[in-house]
Amino acid sequence: MRRFSASIGRVVADGRFLSPWSLAATFPLSMTIMAPVGAGVDVAALVPATLATTACFVLALGALALLERRLTAPLVRAVVVVVGVVACAALRPLVQDGWAALWSLPVPAAAQLPFRIATNVVVWPVVLAMIAVLENAVHTLRRTNALLREVAAELAAAPDRAVVIDRYARREVDAAASALGRAIERWDPAAGPGGVRALGAEDFRTWSHRLQRMADDAPTSPAPQVTATTAGIPTRRHSLTLPPFRLPPRGAVAIVYIACTLPYALRTTGPGALIAGLVAVVVVTGLVDHVARRRAFARSARRAATVYLLGAAIGGVALSALTTISGHRGLITLLPAVDYVAFALAAGLCAGAVQRLRREQRRLSGTITRAQRASREGIGPVREGLRRTAELLHRDGQGACVQFALTHPQPSAAESAALRDDLIALVHRLASTYTDADPGADAAALRALLATWGRVIALRTTLDPRALDALDAHPRLARDVYDVIAEGLLNAVKHSDEKRADVALDIVATGAGSRLRARVRSRGRTTPDAELRPASHVRDLGARLHADGRDTVLEASFTLPTGAAVVSAEHPENQAAPPS
Repeated sequence: MRRFSASIGRVVADGRFLSPWSLAATFPLSMTIMAPVGAGVDVAALVPATLATTACFVLALGALALLERRLTAPLVRAVVVVVGVVACAALRPLVQDGWAALWSLPVPAAAQLPFRIATNVVVWPVVLAMIAVLENAVHTLRRTNALLREVAAELAAAPDRAVVIDRYARREVDAAASALGRAIERWDPAAGPGGVRALGAEDFRTWSHRLQRMADDAPTSPAPQVTATTAGIPTRRHSLTLPPFRLPPRGAVAIVYIACTLPYALRTTGPGALIAGLVAVVVVTGLVDHVARRRAFARSARRAATVYLLGAAIGGVALSALTTISGHRGLITLLPAVDYVAFALAAGLCAGAVQRLRREQRRLSGTITRAQRASREGIGPVREGLRRTAELLHRDGQGACVQFALTHPQPSAAESAALRDDLIALVHRLASTYTDADPGADAAALRALLATWGRVIALRTTLDPRALDALDAHPRLARDVYDVIAEGLLNAVKHSDEKRADVALDIVATGAGSRLRARVRSRGRTTPDAELRPASHVRDLGARLHADGRDTVLEASFTLPTGAAVVSAEHPENQAAPPS
C-alpha cells in the first residue's frame, strides 16, 4: 500500500494522472458495474440516462486531462486534478438524475443521493488512480526501453570498431617492422657512434612515438554512425498487436472487482448478503489463482492462461448465481459474470504487457552490458598492444642504440654485427609483442564510455587527473572501475525518472591508505525497488547502491595497487632523454 501511494503521488505530481487509457476504461465501467443508478430502479430502463451521464463524465475528465497537461506548477496541477476528479465523481449522480427527470425515466429516492455521491467520491478516484499507476508503469518501461535501445545502438558498433582499429594497428606495426628493418639494413657501422645514435633517435624513436599516439587516439575516435550493424539490434514493436496474456498478481482481480462493485452493493444489499458476496469473490479469485498456477498448468503459459480464463468464467457464473439467490432480477444478475471475466481478461493483458516490456528491458540491458564489455575488451588489447610495442621500441630499440653509441666509440665489425642482429631480432618481436597484450582498460576507455552515454543522457563528469593516471598505470583496476561506472549509468537510465547522472572519480585518503573512489549519482526520483542483483558483477567488486535524498548513488572504492608508481605511459617530446 505504501508503494501504491508513492506511485500515485508521482503520477499526480508529474502530470500524468489522466490519460487516454483513463477515458477508455471509464466508459465501460460507468455504463455497467459503476453506473450511477440508485437502489430500487430498473437498470435497463435508465440506459439512456446512464449513457448521457457517462458521455458527460468522459468529456469532463478529458477536459481535465487537457488542463493537467497545460499546467506547469506541480502543486497547482495536483490540486486541480484531485479537486477536479472528486467534483466530477460527486456530480455523476446529480447529472444522472437530471437526465432521467428530463426524459421521464425512474429517479431513485432523494434519500439515497448523499450515499450515492459519497460512494462515487470514494471509488472513482481510487479506480482512476489504479489505471494511472498501471499506465505510468507501462509508459515508463516503454520510455526506458526506447532510451536503452538508443544506447544499445550507440554501443552496437563497438565490436566492429575494435576489429577496424585492430586491423589498422596491425598494419602500423607491420609498417614499423618493415621501415625499421630497412633502416637497420641501411645503417653503416663505418659512420661511427653518430650513425647508430641517429638510427635510435630518427627511426626507433619516431616509430615509438607514432605507435604511442595511435594507442592514445584509438579509443577516442568518433563513433561510427548507426549502420546496418547497429540497425541489427532487434526493435520489437507491438503497437498493433495485443500483448500476451499472463497470469495477473494473486488477488488483483478480487481487489478491482470489489472496489468497483462495493458502492452499488452497499446501497442494494443487506449486511449478510454483502458479507457473503465479499467472501465469495475472495474465494473464487483464490481458487482461480491457485489452480492456474499449479505445476501441471504453469509449465505452459498458454495452458495456464486458458485454465485461468476458464476458471474466471466459471467463477463469474457462480457470482451471478449468488446475485440471483440474493433476490436480484433482470439485467443486474448478468453483470457479475460479464464483469468478472472482463476484469480477469484486462488484468491478464496488463500483466502480459508489463511482463513483455520488462523482458525487453532485460534483453536490452544485457545487450548494453555485452556491448560495453566488448567495447572495453575489444579496444583494450589493441591499445595495450600498441603501447607495449611502442615501449619496446623506446626502451629496447632506442636504448640499445644510445647505449652502443656511448660504450663503443670505435666499434669493431663483430660488435656492429651483434648489434645489427639484436635490433633485427627486436624488430621481429614487434608482432608478438602487439598480440600478447594483457586485457584491461584505461582512462581513455572510460572517456569513450562517458562520451557514448553523454550523447544519450544529461551527463556531468568530475574526473581527478590522479585517478586517471592510476587507471592508465593499472589496467586491471581500470577494468573494474569501468564496469562499476558502466553499471551505474545503466541504472540511471533504467531506474531514474530524469535520465540525468553525475560521474565522479577521485582518490581519497583513508586510515588504510589511498583508495580510488568511483561514484555514479542518478538524479531524480528512482524506483523504490532499485537494487543490485545478488549475482551482480559490480556487487562482487564491492559496489553498493544507496539513496541520497532524491538521488541514488552507486559507489565503489578500490585499493590502489602498491609497488608501482602512477606514471604516464606517454613519451613527451621535451622529456629528459639520453643524448642523441
